[in-house]
Amino acid sequence: MTRNCSVAWTILTAGLGLAIASTAAIAQDTRPAYEPISALYRYFQENKELDAAVQAGDRAFVRNHSWNLWAGMMQPLTKDENSWPIWFSWQTSHQAFAQENGAPGPKSRPARRIPSQAGHSRLPVSDGAGDEVNTPQPQYQVPTYVIRTYPDGVTKGTGGSYSVNDGTYFVNNGDILIATESLSQEGYDAIRSEKLYLKKTLENALKDNENIELPRKYVSTKHMYWPAKADGLTPLPVWNENFPDFYAGYAGYELWNSVVAIDPSNTRDGEQVEVTYLFGVKTNEGATIPPQTKTATVASIDRFYHHRVTDKDWELFSDADKAILNAASIWLYDEPFGVGDYLVTVAAHVNTKEIESWTLQSVWWSQTPDKGPYAANRPELPEAVGPWKHYLMTDAYAFAPDAQGNLEKAVNPYIEGVTHPIATSCRNCHVRAGTGNTGYQTPQCFGLLTSLTPDSECFKGASLTDYIWIIPDRAH
Repeated sequence: MTRNCSVAWTILTAGLGLAIASTAAIAQDTRPAYEPISALYRYFQENKELDAAVQAGDRAFVRNHSWNLWAGMMQPLTKDENSWPIWFSWQTSHQAFAQENGAPGPKSRPARRIPSQAGHSRLPVSDGAGDEVNTPQPQYQVPTYVIRTYPDGVTKGTGGSYSVNDGTYFVNNGDILIATESLSQEGYDAIRSEKLYLKKTLENALKDNENIELPRKYVSTKHMYWPAKADGLTPLPVWNENFPDFYAGYAGYELWNSVVAIDPSNTRDGEQVEVTYLFGVKTNEGATIPPQTKTATVASIDRFYHHRVTDKDWELFSDADKAILNAASIWLYDEPFGVGDYLVTVAAHVNTKEIESWTLQSVWWSQTPDKGPYAANRPELPEAVGPWKHYLMTDAYAFAPDAQGNLEKAVNPYIEGVTHPIATSCRNCHVRAGTGNTGYQTPQCFGLLTSLTPDSECFKGASLTDYIWIIPDRAH
């Protein structure tokens, strides 16, 4: 059985274009009027053709569609050269999972830093069989400056340590990466109208042996910003296949040897400079990681999607948003973040339900965006604004598995690399989303590249949430 989340209501607040839920008084903010992905970028224009391409293994057609989605979601809201992308007008997971009385959702989530596993060597290497889905990760303790300056943006835990709350626009990623989780209007409406923000709803679906079905125009994005100083150079570790697929340990950006220095003046591109980064960071075992000093190649900021934070932006941000931004900048270059500094796009997931098996694509910035398999099938999009071609892309559509029943690797080094082994697949992860007999890794569904579908035997006793993890992760 399936619980259908089709929605027949949307009310727009006059003059603001902000959707409100008729079933709950959701607190509104002053984000811009909602702007969807334009049909110009093939969104929801070729669903049947896309499904046929997946069935036929037509990778070129699929990747052409994926590149369009990526460029489309990054188009500017206005003609202002400093405009936010269109997704900035979308509701976030923080709004979608607000309390029924209109209060914000959970203030903070547990940091994703996990204890190291007994017997886990410093350089674990394997053939992928039996690898754990989570890797031992560095510890990012909330800086004292953030605690004192934004007390309403942090929460003190029972053990005395602090965590940064989720903000109105940004969510706490627990490290330097500044995350956003944004939903199409149809996605937000589905969560609110079907009360998928409540654990009770999910518990009832599990009890009734039902899966959650989301609307076809559900789109979710996870976008990663990197803080950059208004003046001077900002370090950014960049992925150059730094670890082989069979490496099973932690492979986050802290360990990458390749570094660029982001230049907001756009005058020093290609220069070699020394940069220092990582302040107040500890290993998973608690030992201090000394600041890293490396030789970096200067990269002009115009090679990245970026936004310079204005006074108006700063007024929009909550204390939690400001705490997230400042924690990131202090961990990166030991300076606070403020008006005039930049947010630079380094990575993003884009998930759409244009086809029943979902489209899954993910991008990251690259020094060599025209080389290798992740640059393949990039179309010409003369109408697309911005440096979308400076990013590489992996896709994880429902293609047939190999002879061993495995999916090919599909991983974003900035997003999955800080939590999971390199040889993983976002499809293998997202298909597991749900409650009951499911999870990132279970004795029944263990392999990290196993080709799974919602009908797989190992999901018996589970209520799946249609490839979307934020529902079971954030319901309260």
